[in-house]
Amino acid sequence: MYMRPTWDESFMLKAMVSAIRSSCLVRPVGAVLVRDKREVASGYNGAPPNVETCLETSVCFYQDLAYKDSLLGHGTYEDLKDKRKQFCVAAHAEINTFAQCSLLGISAAGCSLYITNFPCPGCVRDVIIPNKISEIVVWKDYLRNPAITLDELTMSELWLQRAGIKVRRLKFSETRIRELFVQLLMAGERTDYKFIPLTETVQK
Repeated sequence: MYMRPTWDESFMLKAMVSAIRSSCLVRPVGAVLVRDKREVASGYNGAPPNVETCLETSVCFYQDLAYKDSLLGHGTYEDLKDKRKQFCVAAHAEINTFAQCSLLGISAAGCSLYITNFPCPGCVRDVIIPNKISEIVVWKDYLRNPAITLDELTMSELWLQRAGIKVRRLKFSETRIRELFVQLLMAGERTDYKFIPLTETVQK
């Protein structure tokens, strides 16, 4: 028998669907704000309105900038890629989600935030904590580097803990996702359900 998605699965699926609207060539990310089992706002990472996206140019803006600078002798491509990351044209999914709230005049305080990837320290500091989110629900982790004391993931976890924001990691297997997406293809289709009166069922 088909098992319909839990609330957590439903909202993470919505975050995943938002992610496929991303115009980022490196990592598509989606987010959904939820209050009382109702979607408040959603967003994905991508360039601001009327700004040319990396998807349109077919090249990552900041990585291309790093490559060109490496050809000019300003350093190695790998080193420059980290330094030029600040010039990434895409706003993160969390920022775009909270921007929707601002445009619509909706408070995000007390909401749960479903995100396909663990938020970066910048998003935690600039939008998640200030907007008084009650919890975040995450599917995949973000950048982790065990060779250093505080990587991006560890820093985000630390700030969220200090702010008292609960973190839940949703176990969402590929098998389960495929099962649900098969059901998506059935949306709007007539099923083979055959009505049997409850009285007849009881009599049998």
